[in-house]
Amino acid sequence: MINLKKTAAMLCALIMACGCSKREETETVTASALPVTGEFSVTALKVGKADALVLKTQSHTVLIDCGEKDDGDEIVEFLTENNAEKVDYLFITHFDKDHVGGAAEVIENIDISQIVVPDYENDSKEYQKYISAAQEKGLTPLRLKETMSFVLDDVSFAVYPPLESEYEESDNDFSLAVTAVHGKNSFLFAGDAETVRMQEIVQQVSGEFTYLKVPHHGVYSDYTEEFADKIKPVYAVITCSEKNPAEKKVTDILTAVNAVIYDTSYNSVKTVSDGETLTFTQD
Repeated sequence: MINLKKTAAMLCALIMACGCSKREETETVTASALPVTGEFSVTALKVGKADALVLKTQSHTVLIDCGEKDDGDEIVEFLTENNAEKVDYLFITHFDKDHVGGAAEVIENIDISQIVVPDYENDSKEYQKYISAAQEKGLTPLRLKETMSFVLDDVSFAVYPPLESEYEESDNDFSLAVTAVHGKNSFLFAGDAETVRMQEIVQQVSGEFTYLKVPHHGVYSDYTEEFADKIKPVYAVITCSEKNPAEKKVTDILTAVNAVIYDTSYNSVKTVSDGETLTFTQD
């Protein structure tokens, strides 16, 4: 599991309860000493080969990515039906159309407190619509350059930015990585990280994770095997579709590290943490 730095964690918990703090990019994740007071859920929505993940603590909501442009309505509907009309943090991990596409619709219809994005720009129509929607709502996205940490209820979060200003796989390797810790359960959301970014992520975080949102919809890269061996997820969730499933090489690698695999090909994947165990349902 994630390395504990007890003194630092207690101090951070006090600081982060009042807001956000920043750390050096290569600092490892620290588990919070927060007592578990309720459930924490993660729902990976069925939106095809795209990302839209809703994270809910007892009284707060985090949204990671917004799928493609036609997924915005579905995300808004899901949030509304699940009493999440307000989103505390919207993380757009990078600006590919299958992550930022539905952002404009979500921003226009949901109360967003803070948008957090990597520190680069894009010229796509989806990106421009997201920028316009944010401006109309008076929101200034935080272009993350340093590690960000915060606490919502009994869940400790950390967000890790890319370490370089340019990448060969420009958009994918700009992916923000998000971690969450709830009791004994640890979560890693790896965006569309490819080889270089995955190498960075294992420098930025430390230890093994209970739950991994598999990078890049289960597309294989040269570093996939080493990444899985370092993270050693107990459970792996792949955001893919029946038409565009995860590559067999990737599922074989995950099976080799004894991960239980779920994917969004046919249904959304809901995960509930009680601080000790994880429960999965698909509907």
